[in-house]
Amino acid sequence: MTGLVVTGHGQYAQGVMSAIELVAGVPEQVQVVNFVKGEGIEELKSHMVQAIRDLESDDVLLMTDILGGSPFNVAVQLLAEPVGKNLKVVAGANMASIVQAMFMRENVPFEQLPGQVIQAGREGIVDVSAMMEGAV
Repeated sequence: MTGLVVTGHGQYAQGVMSAIELVAGVPEQVQVVNFVKGEGIEELKSHMVQAIRDLESDDVLLMTDILGGSPFNVAVQLLAEPVGKNLKVVAGANMASIVQAMFMRENVPFEQLPGQVIQAGREGIVDVSAMMEGAV
């Protein structure tokens, strides 16, 4: 099973995982790394490396809150460093994409998982007002 590390600014990662647990239960092989006020990049990197190592899987998908932010930048740095795991990074993770990753990671090859979770994240963003106007 592919391991997941969810990371983001402030309490984003912990908060989104709290919401997911209400909907889908407590997932296995998921680590949360918050990037809190006052924490430096090296501390964030250390926490992310530890989270990766704490997972039992050789394949780990890092899911960050926003493209270009510090958690994303650190995740990308880790792609080039020897952390002992196969890593992939998805930026812009939302609840829909994380839930999709949780449920698909046992059945979808690691190489294909990022594309699947990105699609789920996009499909989870809907203009309901526009949909309702078209239904009238």
